[in-house]
Amino acid sequence: MGEGSHESVPITGALIQAYAICPREAWLLGHAIEPWRDHERLSLGRLLHATAYPRERHEISLPGMKIDFIHEREEVLVAAEIKLSSRGERSHILQLGYYLLRLEEEGLKAKGELRYPRERRVVQVELTPKLRENVKKVLAEIQDLLAKPQPPQPRRIPYCSSCAYYEFCWVEEP
Repeated sequence: MGEGSHESVPITGALIQAYAICPREAWLLGHAIEPWRDHERLSLGRLLHATAYPRERHEISLPGMKIDFIHEREEVLVAAEIKLSSRGERSHILQLGYYLLRLEEEGLKAKGELRYPRERRVVQVELTPKLRENVKKVLAEIQDLLAKPQPPQPRRIPYCSSCAYYEFCWVEEP
């Protein structure tokens, strides 16, 4: 279930996060179409990941997952994700919920934390029955989306102006 794919493109946490914001972005990402690498927001995200929580930085990579770091609190495993801002918090919760579900499938019980260092805020995330259901629903929707030969039509949303895929959707606009 966790590693569903379209032509060997695994479903990842990044794909889930993208889908929750914009299905077109998820289709592009899922078809290995790279965003503009020098986009300011991507650069800021890389800088944040390189500098935030330096003592705790131990990125964990498993198939379909890159968890920013895992630590233990009161004998409980905690998977933490560092984010630039809470603007897309719903998508962050789905991404972290996916990680928690995958860890559970591997026999590891864990909780999650979304960390917003610029806002000095930490959000606790647990794999509740509702979050589990939402993650599974999104996984099925992403499978259907990736099976389509064309991306969805562009739809202007508030995130467009800061998206690294902007030119894929709005190149003809001034």
